[in-house]
Amino acid sequence: MGFSGLEFIFLEVNNLEESVHFYSDQLGFTLDKLDLESEPPMARLRAGSFKLTLAQHLETMLTRGRGVNVFIGVDDVDRYHGELIDREVEIYPPADEGWGGRFITIQDPDKYRLFFVTWSQRDAEKEAELSEAAR
Repeated sequence: MGFSGLEFIFLEVNNLEESVHFYSDQLGFTLDKLDLESEPPMARLRAGSFKLTLAQHLETMLTRGRGVNVFIGVDDVDRYHGELIDREVEIYPPADEGWGGRFITIQDPDKYRLFFVTWSQRDAEKEAELSEAAR
């Protein structure tokens, strides 16, 4: 069985309009579809080939996002950080980590942690080799 990679992420959110605003207006994702009349209300967004579906499920006693960490590759994390600052997103500067990436971290309105990462060249080449070997 060969795996082609992550197709999309489906997240349940408490407030669909707030989450759509966060992902589209603040993070720069493209809104493909917003259906407030469906049951549950849903939205589809994308950033490059990464797809995200949001579904509103009201859970007043539920803590969402706990233990969920999503890593999204970006071409230039420093440039993306600048774009977020221009959109008035409060965020710490990019940091380099020993595991091979330079990243920024942000939480969405439901406390899902998003890591936007530019991988070091060495680790990107290693990842490509592993993907090719898996085919």
